[in-house]
Amino acid sequence: MKKPEILVIDDEIEVGAFFHYYFQEEKGYPVAVANSGSEARAFLSKKSFDLALVDLKLPDTDGITLLKEIKDNNPGSVVIIMTGYSTVKSAVDAMKLGAFDYIDKPFDELEELDLLLERALQSIYNKKWFISDELHKLATEFGIVVAADSPLKDLLLLGKKVATRKIAILIEGETGTGKEVLARFIHANSLRSGSPFISVNCGALTESLLESELFGHEKGSFTGSQGVRHGIFELANKGTLFLDEIGEASPSIQVKLLRVLESGEFYRVGGEKPLKTDVRVLAATNKNLRDAVKDKLFREDLLYRLDVVNLHIPPLRERRMDILPLVDYFIEKNLPEEEKHLTVRFNNEARNLLQNYFWPGNLRELSNVVARSLALRDSDLLGPECLPVHVVLYGEEDFLAEHLGTNTNIDEALRDWSQRLLKVILSKGSIDFLELEKKLEQEAAWVSRRVIEETLVKTGNNRTEAAKALNITPRVLRYHRNEKSRE
Repeated sequence: MKKPEILVIDDEIEVGAFFHYYFQEEKGYPVAVANSGSEARAFLSKKSFDLALVDLKLPDTDGITLLKEIKDNNPGSVVIIMTGYSTVKSAVDAMKLGAFDYIDKPFDELEELDLLLERALQSIYNKKWFISDELHKLATEFGIVVAADSPLKDLLLLGKKVATRKIAILIEGETGTGKEVLARFIHANSLRSGSPFISVNCGALTESLLESELFGHEKGSFTGSQGVRHGIFELANKGTLFLDEIGEASPSIQVKLLRVLESGEFYRVGGEKPLKTDVRVLAATNKNLRDAVKDKLFREDLLYRLDVVNLHIPPLRERRMDILPLVDYFIEKNLPEEEKHLTVRFNNEARNLLQNYFWPGNLRELSNVVARSLALRDSDLLGPECLPVHVVLYGEEDFLAEHLGTNTNIDEALRDWSQRLLKVILSKGSIDFLELEKKLEQEAAWVSRRVIEETLVKTGNNRTEAAKALNITPRVLRYHRNEKSRE
């Protein structure tokens, strides 16, 4: 097998010399070293490289720009970003743009460097990115169900990569998207997985209770405090603390959290002696904290501390390919043990309704709908009658709200209806076109007859008035009602 071609881009001569020796002398891989962006582009114009190690800061360009150029010209190239502590956030942004991983300079942990490079080289030999079966299995264990083309795959890969890093992570997403589940996934893949994972909802407690919960309190610090209470920062030492709804924390709590993140020190409520803790903090929010900073509701310096790595979970409506796999997962999860042997599923009509619904409550709402449907079922095949009305009528309600009682003309309403119907038809894959054409003609005839009948009702069954309202002759009206003309 052909050995991979390697390019090292770094303005420090010592770094280039180190990698030249590491790859060429120790590993026997061909390697080129560029000390600037212009030198790198000269190499890249002549040939493609399988692996590129790119420094974020260069005298004539930056690593992000070079990363984009390398990936544009050779998407299969594996790129590792080299960074100092001050540019870790930029390195993580680079991973979102396709970088394989990043490594901190100076390279103090040579064993870590060896493992990273071995992993990168192995991915080249395998001819695919590092999204392994192991990752899929780990995700499934935590109830993270994803389709083959789900955008969550990239998010999980990034989460797994940064799990072992000593950096804070901010998880963003709407209510019910599974932020705590992702946090537990990250903890399980971190070096702290054998230590506690403790979750606290900052919006569920008053300021005084949250402070006592997080930092603990000394005996007699307030009325009713009978003894010393150890706070979560003590209990979660060496482990992970998940701060949900961090945007709800009061200004006073925010100051104390900032102190812990900066120094690892905190005081119990009523205490005078500082205590030390080694806790990895993962925070989550369904708010836009940047807007909260602008509105003076959240500290900017705390946001910078929490938002070293940002993981945004897209809502369910933006990853509809995951809905049906999740439905099957929730069916299996909610079936009683004595019914696990049964094949319970939704029929095609119900599955289409589930996939087309908006899901404002995301996974939480979907789980509840599936559980409700199972409780109402009369057989192992679940139909629309088992679904809530708002799910069944979704789309129809939108259509009526948009067109009923408005100035919208019939042409616009028909065009809107046709476009919605077209999406449903094309989603079926295989279509019997002649049968479809026949059905459309039947439905059009049914609508025409119903319009005539309803108009007759409004005019007291006066055919002349009904024909006038419909802008047709009484003869045409009779014809559409399948009546024989009586001259």
